[in-house]
Amino acid sequence: MQFRESLIKHFNFSESDWEETISRFRVESMPPKTVFLEKGKVTDRIALIQSGLMRSFFYNDNADDITTHFFREGNVVISMKSFNLQVPSEEYIVAMEQCDLLVATYDDMNALAERIPAWKKIISTVDQQKFNQQMKRSIQLQTLTAAERYQLFMEKHPDILRRVALKHVASYLGIDIATLSRIRRNL
Repeated sequence: MQFRESLIKHFNFSESDWEETISRFRVESMPPKTVFLEKGKVTDRIALIQSGLMRSFFYNDNADDITTHFFREGNVVISMKSFNLQVPSEEYIVAMEQCDLLVATYDDMNALAERIPAWKKIISTVDQQKFNQQMKRSIQLQTLTAAERYQLFMEKHPDILRRVALKHVASYLGIDIATLSRIRRNL
């Protein structure tokens, strides 16, 4: 299991640390289109994707579906603000494919942080990574052309291009579907 090896390698987990950790996670399967988190609800769980793909999104003032993130195998699925501050979510998270997850509750994560000191570092690391990803994406949306954003997405996420509708990719890149189609024709 990659999760176990990663915890042992990067955070010096002992066998007892692993046993305590895995006892706090449960396996959950989600069919496509299943909602993991609904806007307006306080999220009380976090997940690690073992297989499948999820996306987060919100609706803007024009009722357009705006994709904010894709979560694939190995990713932590979380609405950070909602989970960390226990406030209502501003976004939806939904399964795009059949997903197999390891899921832990807010209370379980707090218990792990209390019992296993390495979990405080893990939580801080995940929060920092998510924040850095959001900042990088924000800067790219402001500084790169639509064509440059698509080219970068193709290079970094070719698997996602094959797995989701182009309208979700266009939305994620901050461009309309007609512009994305034009960019794709010109490549």
